[in-house]
Amino acid sequence: MSYPSHDPKPAKAVAVSNVNIGLPLTFVLMAVYAGFIGLGTFAPAVLARPIFAGGTATWAFAYGLFVIVLGVVLSGVYVLIANRRS
Repeated sequence: MSYPSHDPKPAKAVAVSNVNIGLPLTFVLMAVYAGFIGLGTFAPAVLARPIFAGGTATWAFAYGLFVIVLGVVLSGVYVLIANRRS
């Protein structure tokens, strides 16, 4: 039975690599979320409009759902990339 090496250098390289992957993905999600908050703050009428004429679902719902789904997708992308590199 072999045990993993206790050399901290490879672990540090993996950690730095994971940060280099995670930060851009985080900034993408933050930008999309800031857009949502900005629209809600400065143009609430845009988010209050229904998606379809006569419909009840608004753009706020669609954009909010998009932010949540994007977060899940970006998390999955991060996990796939980070696990392949380590």
